[in-house]
Amino acid sequence: MSSNTLAVVSQSGESISFFDIDTGEKVSHLRSLIPEPHELCFDARTNLLYVTHAYHHGWYVDHGEDGHEISVIDCSGGHRKVVDVLDTSPGKGPHYALLNAEQNILYVCVEGGLRDGDKMSGGIVGINLETKKVTKMIASGWKTHWFVMTADGKKAYTCNKEADFVSVIDLEQERLIAKIPMPGGCEQPSISPNGLAYFPSPTIGVGMSRKPWEFSVEVVDTKLDRITHSISLEFGALTTHVTKDKLLVAQYRFAPSPEAGKPPIPVNGRLVAFSTSGEDHPELGAVNVGIATLTLCSTVDGRRAFAANQWSGTVSVVDMATMTVERTLEIDTVRPEGKNMLNGAHGMAIVP
Repeated sequence: MSSNTLAVVSQSGESISFFDIDTGEKVSHLRSLIPEPHELCFDARTNLLYVTHAYHHGWYVDHGEDGHEISVIDCSGGHRKVVDVLDTSPGKGPHYALLNAEQNILYVCVEGGLRDGDKMSGGIVGINLETKKVTKMIASGWKTHWFVMTADGKKAYTCNKEADFVSVIDLEQERLIAKIPMPGGCEQPSISPNGLAYFPSPTIGVGMSRKPWEFSVEVVDTKLDRITHSISLEFGALTTHVTKDKLLVAQYRFAPSPEAGKPPIPVNGRLVAFSTSGEDHPELGAVNVGIATLTLCSTVDGRRAFAANQWSGTVSVVDMATMTVERTLEIDTVRPEGKNMLNGAHGMAIVP
C-alpha cells in the first residue's frame, strides 16, 4: 500500500474518508464531525489536518447560521482523531484555508464578520498556530469564498463569488490594496509557482442565469495585479488547480430537461488540462468526470489528479499521462436524511 492517503470531505455526510492512493482502498473513516465540513489544509510539519466548517447547516445559497470553527485532526501514525477546534471569530463562514509555515499562521477566508469601515465584510483572518488565536483580520469588501496566496506569503487574491472584483490583500500590512475587475464574478482560483493566478469566470449563478455567456479562465499576473490574458472555455468552470506542469480546469455541464419549462439537468462534467507554458495555454487533453466537480488536487509528481464531484458524491482518480479515469471512489452518493441536497464530496488533501 502507498505511504500516502487521500482525505476527502463529505459535507452533507459530516465525515472524512481516507483512501490509499495507489489501491483506492478506504483505510479509515472519521464520522460525526461538526456540521458542514468544507475544505482541508494539511500541515506536514505537525501531521495536523485542518477542516473548515462554513455553516451550521445548509450550503452556500441556502444555509442557516454561519460557522466559526476549524476542526484539528491529528493524523500521526495513521491514527486520525479530532484533537482541537479553533475559533475564527469574529470572522464567520470560514471556507478555505492555506498555511504559511514560515510564519506559523493558518490563513482562512471568511464570508462575514469583519469590520470594513462603516460596514461588515468577509475577508481573511490569520490564526497564530502557537497561540491558536486570530491575530490578523483583513476585510476584502465582500463575502470571500476562496483565495490563493503568493509563494512568498506576502499577498492573497480572493474569490468573492458573485462580486465583480477580485480583492488583492497585503497580508503583511493587513489591508486591501487593490480590486481587480472580474465581471460576472468567479469560482475557485489556483496559482502557479511563477505567480500567475487563474480565476474561472463567471460564477455558476451568473453562467446559469445570463446566457449566452463567454466562459473563461482569467489569468492574473500577481506582479502586476491585473488580468493579462484569458483562456476560453467551452463550458463554465467551478474550480482550477495547478499541478507540476499543467493547469486543470473542472467544467460543469447541463442538459435540457425533457419536461417543458423545467430547469436543465446537471450531467457529468469535464476535466480539461492546459499547458502552463506560454501565454496561449494550449489544451492538452480532457476526460469526463462526475457532476459538479468542486475541488481538485494532485500528487506532487503530477501523475495523478483527483476530482471531487460534489453532486455525484464521488472522486474521479485521473491518470494525467493518459487523461483517463483510473477509478471512481465513492464518498457519499445518497443525500442524507435531513439534508436539503447532496454535497457528497468536497475538500481534499493528501496526507500520510
